[in-house]
This record gives sequence, structure tokens and C-alpha cells, in this order.
Amino acid sequence: MAAALIVAAAGAFLGSGGTSTAAPARGGCNGHAELCDRPLDQVALAATHNAMSAPVPGWYSAQQDRPIPDQLRDGIRGLLIDTHYADRLPNGRLRTDVGDRVELLRNAQQDGVSPAGVDAALRARERLGFSGKGVRGMYLCHSFCELGGMPLSDVLDELHDFLVANPNEVVVVINQDYVTPRDFVDAVDAAGLGRFAYRGPTAPGRWPTLRQMIDSGQRVVFLAEEHAGAAPWYHLAYDGITEETPYSFSKPEQLTSPSAVPASCRPNRGGDGAPLLLVNHWITTDPLPRPSNADQVNAFGPLLNRLQECRRIRHHIPNLVAVDFYRHGDVERAVDALNGLG
Repeated sequence: MAAALIVAAAGAFLGSGGTSTAAPARGGCNGHAELCDRPLDQVALAATHNAMSAPVPGWYSAQQDRPIPDQLRDGIRGLLIDTHYADRLPNGRLRTDVGDRVELLRNAQQDGVSPAGVDAALRARERLGFSGKGVRGMYLCHSFCELGGMPLSDVLDELHDFLVANPNEVVVVINQDYVTPRDFVDAVDAAGLGRFAYRGPTAPGRWPTLRQMIDSGQRVVFLAEEHAGAAPWYHLAYDGITEETPYSFSKPEQLTSPSAVPASCRPNRGGDGAPLLLVNHWITTDPLPRPSNADQVNAFGPLLNRLQECRRIRHHIPNLVAVDFYRHGDVERAVDALNGLG
């Protein structure tokens, strides 16, 4: 009888679509009932900078403590990712399509990679067997896939599975895009994520509540840094939707010292007055990121102080709190406090 019940249950599961069919949405929104009646532009979300850069095989260094599926399970609801074209070589290595060198240097600097670091990476790929014909694909990499990368399709599949298993969650994805909008949108659709993409209004004051997004099934906001389009739900981040703080900080004191914090909150990309505010909160060090810096800047007191100061200066709640090494410090607690929870 027990075996029969197991078989019947399995048949019902498969017949219902398995992991492709979302469970009914009940209970709180993003973990809290208090957030359900708030529009997305009035909610703070914990986010990871270079979310794909995690301590997994093949990565030279990491900026996060765990891979994206674990980040989502741990409460991260904003993912800042980088997408690149790269060739998978016969030896298994990835070779980035670097394109124009001037553009490469500009983009690498934006990623926190110094010109010396770019030169070192280019020299390394010349002498470590990154030649020959490969198979082109799209990968999540931090500037250079030679130093670590994972297929975009794998991560989109993992996001899909998380959303199906957790029907009360809303996620924002900001793509630092080095691939065409058409290719990215096709990858999203191939992963079954198109049906979860938010298609509603994006102007200030017109965002739906988290409950409305959940009930509509449109629970992922997809934003691109450079080139959007190819689908009505793929928007430019810094064209009227998102404003941000600076992102180039080399010492923890720049984010923790009361005298330095106001300058860290000034407008950067996106200008001022957009409905979503991204607070960039990490320290860039060359050649490798340091978890010890995250211990300092992600600590509850300094982090909450900066978030509250940015809120005062920018007249807007920080909607995306983007950090490195999210498990260092107390990021979730600080975001909950910003949301008035706990």
C-alpha cells in the first residue's frame, strides 16, 4: 500500500508539471506579511554584486560566499550579474570575446579591475592554452571568463526552479550586458522565465505591490545596464527606472566613517528621481577581493547607518542593497531594519 501511494503521488507530481508548475501563493511576501501591501519601489531588498562570482570549481577568486541558488535560499532578492560571450575550448577552458580593447578597459574599470589586472589576464590567456577553435556560448563571468565563468542557461534554470518552489518571492535582476538583448531574452524564454517577467508600469508611483506582483505571476524584474529591448519586459536600468550611488571604494572607511558616508550616497548613474535606488556597498581591492573588508562594511551598525543616510540624502528608500560576501556582517538584519521589520 505504501508503495502504491508513493507511485500515485509521483504520478500526480509529474502530471502537474513537476517543478514547472508554481505552488499556490499564500502567506507573506519576500518572507514578511508586512511587505505585501508595499509597492516594490518602497521595499528594500538584499542584493549581491557579481552574484555569479562564488567559490565553485573553475573560479580564480570569489566575491560571494555561496552560489546563486544558495543566495536565493538565504534571502537574497537582487542579483547583479555580468553576461559575456565566450568560447568553450576543447580543453574545457573559457575564452572571453574581449572585443575592442578600449571598450574592454572601460568595462573592466567599471568592474573594479585595474588596467594592470586586464594586462595580466590577457597575458595569462596567451600562455595558458586559451587558443584554438571553441564553441561560442553565453556565460556569467566577471570581466574575464578565463578567470571563472558559468553558463547563463544554468543560472536561469536555477532561478526558474527557485521561483516555482517559492511562489511568494519577488526578485530583481540587473544584467551588466555584453550580449545582445535578443540573445539574453531568448535565454530567459528557454529557461521558462519569460512568464515570470514583470510587464507592468515602471514610472515613479506606478509600481504594483509585492502581493499584486505575486498574484499576477510577474515576479522578476529584468534590467539591463547598456542595451535592453527584444521583449517588453527587458528594460534599461539607468533610463528612468534605477538610480544609484557610486561604486568605486577602496577602503572600508569610505563606507563606515560618518564624515565620509554622505559623499558615498551622491548620485551616480541614473541621475536622480528614478523609482528604484541601488546602493552599491562593497570595497574593490586589486588583485583579489577581501572578505575582511566585508566584515567591516556589512556589519549591522555601519551598514544601517549608511543606508539611513542615503535614504535621507536621496529622499528614497534604498531598494537594492548590493554587497560582496553577503554572509559576512549582518546584511539581512540591516535590510529588515530599513524595512521597519523586526
